[in-house]
Amino acid sequence: MSQEPNTTQPIITDIKRIAVCGGSLGRERRSYIRGQVVDVGITDLMKAEGLWDLMTGLFIGEETKITPFLDFSLAPVRKPVLKIEVFDAGGNKIYTSGKIKADEDGFFSCEIRDRLPVGFHDFQVILEGLDSFRQYSKDLAHLNATEDSILGKTTIVGKGKLRILAEDYKGMVVTSDIDQTYLATDIHSGKGKFTALFETPNQKQALPGMPELYREIRSSLSNAPLAFISASPHFFRRTMLATIAKDGIQIESLHLKYLEGTIKGVFDKVLGTIFNPIEFLQNGFKPAWSRTKKFLGASYQSLFDQMSYKLSILLYDRVYLSTGAKEILLGDNTESDYMIFTLYQIICMGKLSGDELEEYLYKLNFLGRDAITRDAAKKIRLLAEEILRIHGAMNPVSLSLINRTSHGPSESEMREKVREALPAGMFDSVFAKEQPFYGTEGAMGMAMILESEGYLNLEQILAIVAGMIGKVLEGKLVDEGYLLKLIDELTLPKSAEGTKQKVKEGLLSAFQS
Repeated sequence: MSQEPNTTQPIITDIKRIAVCGGSLGRERRSYIRGQVVDVGITDLMKAEGLWDLMTGLFIGEETKITPFLDFSLAPVRKPVLKIEVFDAGGNKIYTSGKIKADEDGFFSCEIRDRLPVGFHDFQVILEGLDSFRQYSKDLAHLNATEDSILGKTTIVGKGKLRILAEDYKGMVVTSDIDQTYLATDIHSGKGKFTALFETPNQKQALPGMPELYREIRSSLSNAPLAFISASPHFFRRTMLATIAKDGIQIESLHLKYLEGTIKGVFDKVLGTIFNPIEFLQNGFKPAWSRTKKFLGASYQSLFDQMSYKLSILLYDRVYLSTGAKEILLGDNTESDYMIFTLYQIICMGKLSGDELEEYLYKLNFLGRDAITRDAAKKIRLLAEEILRIHGAMNPVSLSLINRTSHGPSESEMREKVREALPAGMFDSVFAKEQPFYGTEGAMGMAMILESEGYLNLEQILAIVAGMIGKVLEGKLVDEGYLLKLIDELTLPKSAEGTKQKVKEGLLSAFQS
């Protein structure tokens, strides 16, 4: 008689409270730490404190099993009261915050204005209490129903990395998109987006050569910081951190989108309208209805679009960077990265500011979508004003590279779309001498442009190309023939044509030997 397989699943017996962070990057006199406190269901085996990696918020062994879907149902902790402690590489405590009160969804942030030493530091998040009677009652009910629960015993709920740059830092900072720039995520179909919810880190595949590209850039540019920005929801965080670690990529920060914040904003707006109808209708019904349609339409689009979110994050991060820090931006052509990167440069240069900037953003329709609400436009305006006050008017972007996939426009089409979306004549006047971005194909094209700009060398390009062999790119196996065909078809600026020839000769020589 055949034996039935054992399908018994581990039984959840308790709750562990963790703070999921994502690292942070700042400068000596101004930095910040943020994250979210959530409750995770655990088994008896998972009660052992020594088996938890508080940097990723994962139990040892979960790194290959975690999926975004598993984290979708994590229960946010309402209004936890926290304290942050920062330690240098030698384990010496260099900063202790005051009390930090997180919001109703457990999200917290801590801005540090104390001068911190330059270098790589660790921080820990300490739970000191709760500022919510509802959460306290919920905890009490659990403690009364569970024998020997660890819920009320844990004080350090999370850890993270904090890198501090010198105020006079003049090196590079690399900021990269994730989907279709780093990971080969199918974001073009409902099935692909749904499947991404259930993928483990081992199932998430990097675009050929991209992990090697990130590692080589970091090595070549004196350990240049790397930040990831993705429009994926925040409950992808633990899976993304495990995926990045699996690919051997060292990062400083990971930004993900808080979708519930947009939904909550719509809910609050509707309530405000219901309880303040006179204010809503003060200029007449037609203008009020027009504003409402604009707000609801833009809010709905912002759940899926990246414009408002990514632009805000780029500007927010710039506030905390050194004035002399230069940036390399990496994105793709499947959404609006090329427009976002161009707008970012224009704003940092002060070419659009104040009322003009706010009104432009509010009325901006790009790729047939209104994705910037009035509130978001005001937020971006305030960030722009702070950047100009801190750093002055300057373009911090040294190089902007766009992965030209088959699912988006060509380089010339991207430029034309941006030219049409900007105020009349602005594109040609601001970027008369330098291009705001270059469109090229994948890691190989990016590597060649980086070499032509002096950021990589030929040996590093060949190492990146070697990492592509045997991988699958847009359904095709990358072999010797495919690589040579890809080189011939690369979209490159004239300045990189010499690099292209050197790489081709190097590959032919390697293949022959």
